[in-house]
Amino acid sequence: MPRIFLFTLALFFAACSFAAPQEIELANGEWPPLLGANLPQYGYASQIVSRAFALENIQVKYQFYPWKRSLDVARSGKVSGSLLWIDSTERRQDFLYSQPVYRSKVVLFFHRDRPIYWSQLNDLKGHRLGLTHGYYYGEALTQLIQSQQLESDIGNNDAQNFAKLLAKRIDAFPCEEAVGMHLIRHNLGSKALEQLNISTQIIHEEPMYLLISRKTPNAKLLLQRFNQGLAKMQASGELNAILKAAQLR
Repeated sequence: MPRIFLFTLALFFAACSFAAPQEIELANGEWPPLLGANLPQYGYASQIVSRAFALENIQVKYQFYPWKRSLDVARSGKVSGSLLWIDSTERRQDFLYSQPVYRSKVVLFFHRDRPIYWSQLNDLKGHRLGLTHGYYYGEALTQLIQSQQLESDIGNNDAQNFAKLLAKRIDAFPCEEAVGMHLIRHNLGSKALEQLNISTQIIHEEPMYLLISRKTPNAKLLLQRFNQGLAKMQASGELNAILKAAQLR
């Protein structure tokens, strides 16, 4: 067989390999409107991750699990990674962190009949706050609760805490703003929307990331390509448009 033919054939297969999108699997969870198996494009954060990878010719498939399971399957290397997570020294032992995908903003929800006026967290002393089991609300609020300067009422989920707030069993509930507003609009209805309000001050804000398992082949290269795609979205304005839509809905 002529060498020129073999060379041409090799180039053809190389081109086909380059053109075919790479496919990866990521572990995902339920956190509407940002993440969710039944949401359009699996939620706004999933949309960002999928689009950033797509710009680098990588197609994402999501597997949905409870949060702890999501992290475990990613840590084991059964999937390439997981989203969305805050920074953690412990998790960095098993994962590589992307550039920030989303900046979580926790605000204070309260009943309009019982408004709370505050400018710093110490002003909340003596109030009874609803908290969701397993959630982190920042070091400052955690210290106030641990020192018992704030009374806490732990709920299993955000919906349970909003129910307590509507029933006036708690004074306020700190919750991620986009997540809280989505839950009120889509689960509690217009009456709840009229009864609840949000403080203008922020309780806690923190960037959230895509994690790539260190056990994933070419993990560093995969993360580099994701960050490149995310940078393209930032430069084009596409990233900001998606984030703005998440806050409005």
